[in-house]
Amino acid sequence: MAFILNRYIMPTIKSGSIYYTGVWMSLVESCLKGDEAGAVQALLDMLPRAQPSAMWAILMHAASWHEQMTYDTPHSTILTFAIHRMIESLGPHDNLGTGESNEARLSLSRDLKKNMQMIFVERLARYLAAVDHWLPEKGPRYDVYSGVDSPGNLLRKFAQSIRERSIVGAMEGSIGLLGMDQVSRLIRMALSMAAEKPDSLGHGFIMPVSLLAELPSHKYRHPSITTLWHLVEYMVRKVPTKKTDGFFEDEQFKRLVEPTDLSKDTELIGTALVNYGILGHNGIFAHRIAYASSTGLIHNETVRWLLDKLKKNIGTKVMTTSQLETDWLIKTKKVSDWGSEPGLVGLPHSSPTLTWMESNLDDVWSAMLDAKGNTFAHMILSLSKNDWQLVRAAQYAISALYGKPRSSHTLIFTQSAWGLVDLGLVSNDIAALQVHRMIREHLLTDGMS
Repeated sequence: MAFILNRYIMPTIKSGSIYYTGVWMSLVESCLKGDEAGAVQALLDMLPRAQPSAMWAILMHAASWHEQMTYDTPHSTILTFAIHRMIESLGPHDNLGTGESNEARLSLSRDLKKNMQMIFVERLARYLAAVDHWLPEKGPRYDVYSGVDSPGNLLRKFAQSIRERSIVGAMEGSIGLLGMDQVSRLIRMALSMAAEKPDSLGHGFIMPVSLLAELPSHKYRHPSITTLWHLVEYMVRKVPTKKTDGFFEDEQFKRLVEPTDLSKDTELIGTALVNYGILGHNGIFAHRIAYASSTGLIHNETVRWLLDKLKKNIGTKVMTTSQLETDWLIKTKKVSDWGSEPGLVGLPHSSPTLTWMESNLDDVWSAMLDAKGNTFAHMILSLSKNDWQLVRAAQYAISALYGKPRSSHTLIFTQSAWGLVDLGLVSNDIAALQVHRMIREHLLTDGMS
């Protein structure tokens, strides 16, 4: 097994003059061997040595070896996106980076923020080791190269190859675009194609937009190639062989577009969060549409197409503003009770985070974990605007600290709901209630299969 691993994943990652071969190999090998404790330890060993961008590239490399055997959509890169956004919302971190913005969404004590950021990335490492993986000889390939060609031709090659179910051709086109710093073209074309038939859970769009938001720079050659292989292997299975009737494809992919105003779509988005569907997918789908729109990755016609698909996936009438009130939802929507408290995942930074929550948020924390689901639901009605940051932090912590190592949906949904708050599309109280409902319904069972 070691020989096979070295043969397929040994290439060195270079960042500037620093090589991360040893620690990188340790993390990826631990994940492929299913060694959860080893993956977490390898991550901790890597953090003080690697630049943040290199660390995220390595995590995406490991995530791209996830083979989903039960359903058709691997969630490893979707979870990586969610955890990266949650870490960013907590503010700067020396080893984890901050992304495009240094502005923290949550004003918490420095020690609490650092501990929470660490439990997120530790949880990700455990998850990446706990899931199923491709056999080395069947997984990502590193021997695909792109010849010299124009960006337009490479983009056409990528798109045509996806339609023709050619992984090699799509890889050649995408690797060429990445190497020429034509990432916007690649992302915009890929998301346009992914939007055509996102399926009944929204997976066909959720996965590509999450992965492409985390696409490593081409300077990290092997992580970027692995990530592109993961994307292409998925898209050749999900994208239709012919353009979908009625779908209006953008004719210009060179640059990002103006964000679409979704202020008139808040009832639909709120409905998606309330009637969140199987494992929260309607809410997650709504967030990824809003995220892609706000970042200029998809044009207005694609946004409208996706919102129509979202509406069909929900399968109910769009709720009115009066129905999207917390008191009405508490009266009409069930909140699950627990027969037993969920188990802790077990992470190196769990203890200080738990101690802080129990010492400083005793009433809220206890209510969230109470056997009766309505205990916290009714508490929401009495919370003030100064309480929402702590409520959000507590829900972040519960989604990361509790459940099964293989679970992902509760974390992904938690980030999606609060991400919609950040985009100004849902209120704090609705997000808090819906995250609570979803966690109560799925935390005990998500990740069991």
